[in-house]
Amino acid sequence: MISEAVHFITENSLTLLKELLIPAAVLLVCTVAPPAIIAGVGFTTGGVAAGSAAAGVQAGIGNVAAGSAFAAFQSLGTVPLTTAGVGAVVGGAVAAAAAIVGL
Repeated sequence: MISEAVHFITENSLTLLKELLIPAAVLLVCTVAPPAIIAGVGFTTGGVAAGSAAAGVQAGIGNVAAGSAFAAFQSLGTVPLTTAGVGAVVGGAVAAAAAIVGL
């Protein structure tokens, strides 16, 4: 009787983990990571952070061309809601892919 209960709990816990908690964790990480990475390399709401990796790249390229990748990242860094939106889109895509694959 006890072994059946333990088996039932273990089986249902693994199902819960597989079908709910892992996709939720993937979605959370993929939603939070892009804005954190963008800010972490130096693209902030106040512009390029002094002494950051982004500042080093900017020093190497000089004038930033409109429409360049650097300009795009800076635009993302200046608008926190945009970076959160990017994170949500990436997170949703990863969660959908995980659901298709069966994670």
